[in-house]
Amino acid sequence: MLRNIKLPQVAKHLFIEYVLPMVAIGIFFTTLPDWEPRDHWSILFIFTMLTIIGAFAPVSTFNARLTVNNAVFVSGILLYGTWVAVWAAVVELLIVAFLFRYSTKKALVNSGQILLTLWIVGHMYSWLKGYSIPWMFTDLVLISVYWFTNTWLAAIGISHFFNVKWYITFNSMVKGGTSTYLMLMIIGVIGTRLVEVYGFFAIIPLIAAFITLNIVFRQYYDSLNKLQQKVEEVKSFNHKFLTAMAASIDARDHYTSGHSQRVAHWGREIAMSIGLPKEKVDEVYFGGILHDIGKIGIEDEILNKEGKLTPEEYDKIKQHTVIGYEIMQQAGLFNELLPAIRSHHERIDGRGYPDGLCGEEIPLVARILAISDAFDAMVADRPYRKGLPIEKALEEIKKGAGTQFDQSLAHHFISIIDRLPKEELEAFIHQDEQKRQLQEAFN
Repeated sequence: MLRNIKLPQVAKHLFIEYVLPMVAIGIFFTTLPDWEPRDHWSILFIFTMLTIIGAFAPVSTFNARLTVNNAVFVSGILLYGTWVAVWAAVVELLIVAFLFRYSTKKALVNSGQILLTLWIVGHMYSWLKGYSIPWMFTDLVLISVYWFTNTWLAAIGISHFFNVKWYITFNSMVKGGTSTYLMLMIIGVIGTRLVEVYGFFAIIPLIAAFITLNIVFRQYYDSLNKLQQKVEEVKSFNHKFLTAMAASIDARDHYTSGHSQRVAHWGREIAMSIGLPKEKVDEVYFGGILHDIGKIGIEDEILNKEGKLTPEEYDKIKQHTVIGYEIMQQAGLFNELLPAIRSHHERIDGRGYPDGLCGEEIPLVARILAISDAFDAMVADRPYRKGLPIEKALEEIKKGAGTQFDQSLAHHFISIIDRLPKEELEAFIHQDEQKRQLQEAFN
């Protein structure tokens, strides 16, 4: 079963499924003797209460909820040793497993991840204490090691169970609340040093500080979430508005109905295939929706002519790129879409229009849409000709790669089409034609 899996995947599988659970069990049993002495019971009780409070009072960030228990664990290591941190971690793990109904496998992996982090940080602290290093630098090193190890192990576990790339997960976790995470850890460590000097009464102002932070962060991120909702509402409105504009353009010629939507769809597929970020993918999609807006300024008798255009008529048709560009530029709306509107008929060899751009002078969004526009134009039926078979259209794309189309993007597009079932592809291409035929049948 593992023959077709790459070595790094096998190593990750073994590490997650076997190493982490064994680490969790090993650390748990090696710590048991430290929990038994009666003079430790009061310490364990205090850290149990702190862990319970921390588990049910998370600090909210924009896209994550962080418990203060990481700070509790590090405090335990600094004050008494790794055995206290392991105890507190086990308490939290039991709470989390109960609340989220974790399977035994996930619970053991989660346990291995946090207990291994504590073990590494505990040994790092023991090693650093052998040197005359100021405590503030030692604490910063421990916080950094804890954050990196915990985040890295958690990212590997999440990527394994949810089948995503670990570095994408790691990057998302780093962006999702690192500053808040580190700030909570620093406050916890400062509180630990105060406890060393003033005893456990120093916990009272520390708890007050955490409660205040929790309230402030909750209000702040609630405001951000409401703002994000408003942004999404604006995006939804823009999407509907642009789609309505595209429909009005396509409606001028019912034989090209749905053309803009299909061009936008294939453009988005290419953009995602080459790994563009979401905002750029959206830019390509909406550029596809509006790429033919300039056809508003072309006479109906030319736009809907059932036959070959004269050179003069073809020159007028070519003006739709400039007309669309000027319409949107004067409106002052969606400026990021202007390159898609003006340049989607440019060619890599410089023989396109309206500006005769070549190679990478052509904006990326326009190079992407040039392919999706040409493909849909070839496979769609027209009143004066039948659409090309998909295989023939792909041959034309391949033939034009490096001259008419960006070679790399053309190969990405061909791969996208080749992966789709033919029936599904045919249905998508001809869905608007089928709707039109049904409408004509009922009229």
